[in-house]
Amino acid sequence: MGYNFRPPGVLERLFQVKTVDTGGKTELKRCLTLFPLMVQGLAHMLGAGIFVITPSIIQSVAGPATCISYLLSGLAAGLSVICYSDLASRYSCSGSAYVYTYFSLGECAAAIIGFFLIGELIIQSPMLTLGLADNIDLFIFNGTVHAWEGEYFPTWFLNTELIAIGTMVCFTVINLYGIKIVAYINIAIAGVSVLTLFTFCGVALAKGSVENLYKVVNPADGRTGFAPFGFSGILSGAGIAFFAFVGLEAVVTLGEEAVNPKRDLPRATIGSFLMVLVLYVLTAFSIAFFVPWYELSGNTGLIGSLRNRGFKAAEYILTVGLIFTVFACGLCNLTTVVRVVYSVAEDGLVFSFLSIVNKRTQVPMWNVLVCGILGIGTSIVYDFDTLSHMISGGTLMVFMLTAVAVMILSYDTSDRELPVTKSEKTRLIPLPQGRFNISTSRKRHFIICQTVFFLSAILLSCLLTYFTQTTLIICMECVLFLMILTSLSLIRLNIPLKEGEDSLSFKSPFKPFVQGFSILINLLLLLHLKPVALQQLSIYAAVGLVVYLCYGIFFSKITNRKQNQFLIQLTAECEDTNKLVPDTADGLPKLLSFEKSL
Repeated sequence: MGYNFRPPGVLERLFQVKTVDTGGKTELKRCLTLFPLMVQGLAHMLGAGIFVITPSIIQSVAGPATCISYLLSGLAAGLSVICYSDLASRYSCSGSAYVYTYFSLGECAAAIIGFFLIGELIIQSPMLTLGLADNIDLFIFNGTVHAWEGEYFPTWFLNTELIAIGTMVCFTVINLYGIKIVAYINIAIAGVSVLTLFTFCGVALAKGSVENLYKVVNPADGRTGFAPFGFSGILSGAGIAFFAFVGLEAVVTLGEEAVNPKRDLPRATIGSFLMVLVLYVLTAFSIAFFVPWYELSGNTGLIGSLRNRGFKAAEYILTVGLIFTVFACGLCNLTTVVRVVYSVAEDGLVFSFLSIVNKRTQVPMWNVLVCGILGIGTSIVYDFDTLSHMISGGTLMVFMLTAVAVMILSYDTSDRELPVTKSEKTRLIPLPQGRFNISTSRKRHFIICQTVFFLSAILLSCLLTYFTQTTLIICMECVLFLMILTSLSLIRLNIPLKEGEDSLSFKSPFKPFVQGFSILINLLLLLHLKPVALQQLSIYAAVGLVVYLCYGIFFSKITNRKQNQFLIQLTAECEDTNKLVPDTADGLPKLLSFEKSL
């Protein structure tokens, strides 16, 4: 009788983790240094929000205190920046949070997070181009393009936006020429955008009035002061402003095209985030200083308000800045989604032709074309308002699981003896012995602490979101917060860091408290989302799970590698004992050649 081959079981496949960083060997072109990487993050995070979201927050949410809202949201987003930078210093793969989830939580979770990322990014590019099309038509063509479209295209012909479609085609063509061309264009456009912003801020601070910050009174409801909507308005504004930093993953998706990824990716991520935070705070303050907050128009944004007040020069400056900023953001967005899809396809979880790299341009050409076509189709099927309500849920999930990945990958849960570093000598406490000992196993201790933390964080978020703050509820919230602090403290005191943590180019401070509070903040924001965003989140999860169970679970390269290693070992044993394996012998040459290709 021959040996019967048994592939890995279903549960084993669902939770198998990636253990080898393959980013060092890549078919993509390594040509990006620190400055182009920083510009990529800057261009992706600026977007249209600085011209549209900021005036909206000032007008109806936080008033002139919007600059404080951006500082608070920056503190929250900064926790995610620290997590991204920590992971970027460990792995040089493309794929951002998808790869980090694959290394920590397993294959099935990675597939779902990959589709969260892909879905959010696919929606963002057409949303940006639709917003750009509306502003170009209004402020350059005076609405003639939309009038022409309404005349020659019937209403049943979906959402025909010729400017948006043309812009998406332009993004696709530029990406086909390679990341170096994209980097050069981004540097030029981002330079114009930043110069435009500083010019506007200079004009606003010179022509504005301090009275606009705290003395003006809204004639509609009598609100006045620096924070006319109170402290609750500042917090609400911080929740909305948090989404100004959704482009954090733009830098770390370029891990396989950076010259020195483990050094430059953390620096570029932190540097671009700090520049964007300064620009958002400065612009928010300048707008409130320049125009009375209640006069800002919610429909046409800041530019329309300036036109209504007769500020022609400022209107032209901001129109140019809007066009360049949105173009750079959309271009970076398509570049980012292409790299995420490439990483997922490279691991065998989606169709492998999406990871084929053109040898001349060193670009995944089919991948770029498919993502570009999906973006064009999305801009035809949906309008701007519909797309704007779909974004945010996936981003928060990605931020949250990135923090989870840092917690899992930083600590050694094996029971082997480890050399204690200098930083750990003062904090490691031996696990308690005797009848009150929970477990002498580090892994079990770690799982128990994590379970207590997550349950407490979920309950605390639900109480803060859905319940009236009575005395009993507040007491329960205090108890849950103490449980969160206790569980994080036990992890820090009793679980040693993995070997090599001190040699990382960037290491997150105050582990695991930074990651714990990042998870809690993202969970709170997630529960405050509109129902449509949560529905979209469930759709992403369902699509990712279906694609994985129907395709990825069978073609995963990790599974194929395990199968081939089993057959190679089996063949060696058969040769030693002069036994035949009729069930597998015919397929061995092909499998062995496939193993070499891996």
